[in-house]
Amino acid sequence: MAALSDIGVKIAQLRKSRGMTQEELGKRVSVSAQAVSKWENGDSMPDLPLIVELAGVFDCTTDYLVGRGGGLESLLPQIRETIATMTAEQKIAFLGEIITATETPASPIRSEGHPSLVHIQLGPTGIGLWAKDRLVCIVTTTFLQEAIDTLGEEAEFPLTLLPDEIRSVLLALLRDMDDLKPDYAVDEEKLRSLLPIIENLEEVLTECIELGFVDRVRGGYRLNFKADLAVRLLAIIHQSINKMGTMNVTVGRP
Repeated sequence: MAALSDIGVKIAQLRKSRGMTQEELGKRVSVSAQAVSKWENGDSMPDLPLIVELAGVFDCTTDYLVGRGGGLESLLPQIRETIATMTAEQKIAFLGEIITATETPASPIRSEGHPSLVHIQLGPTGIGLWAKDRLVCIVTTTFLQEAIDTLGEEAEFPLTLLPDEIRSVLLALLRDMDDLKPDYAVDEEKLRSLLPIIENLEEVLTECIELGFVDRVRGGYRLNFKADLAVRLLAIIHQSINKMGTMNVTVGRP
């Protein structure tokens, strides 16, 4: 009965995650609401053809429903085969779901509003950007830290447009990805100890404030949320352009 119970729990979880009633699910696979209730309570088990239908309704594999393990690696052949037939918009939507899944607990991406609205995940797992059918970008903390370290050493194009003093202040105020507290602030004394080569620190801070990067708050200075994200994205762009491995350019429409 343990196997029956496990399948029933998964059916119930998947049904509820899609906002379906037992009656609605039953209609999708041509059974009664009572039959669905028995599955979910572990009193009976759907037969093989119904398991295949349920997998189609829930967009999952039959292996997942029946509890067959194997890890994500076992799904790669199917993922590769399916992705090869997807449009660019479908690929972006799929990867958007992956971005959401990296957050714990998962916070479903809402698709309300204009499709160009960008949904952002920022946390210990890295950065995820997603706009329905338009944009997908996943950056791990490892790559992000490498990018920030590189930017801290020397700026190349296009960040040569940003004065070294301002760049140094922004990096000094950048919070650790494991500690993104909203009330984070660095006092001026600590900033001076971090940036001893900047003699006109007060003037540089004022310029950073005027540019909209830095806020002066109780306890010192901090990057506002937009600035925090902008600095990380600038570091990613800087790393991508100046530490390029290969570059493929497709001419014309695919």
